Amino acid sequence: MHKEKSDPHRAYLLRCWQEGETAPDEKPHWRFSLEEVLHGRRRRGFDSLQALVTFLQAELAGQGESTNNHRR
Repeated sequence: MHKEKSDPHRAYLLRCWQEGETAPDEKPHWRFSLEEVLHGRRRRGFDSLQALVTFLQAELAGQGESTNNHRR
């Protein structure tokens, strides 16, 4: 995601949804979408909560695109 180097702020729109039907004894499969709202409207999709968290940790640490756990 493109961000201004001098701007320490981040703003995202997070969407979460369950995908597919699950049996009563199964956990639902969650998907996530994160859209940057301050510096363009780029959106990224994630297959798991862990992938989303890993991406955010890299973003907040200043690593930006260094993680491969997300999909566009």
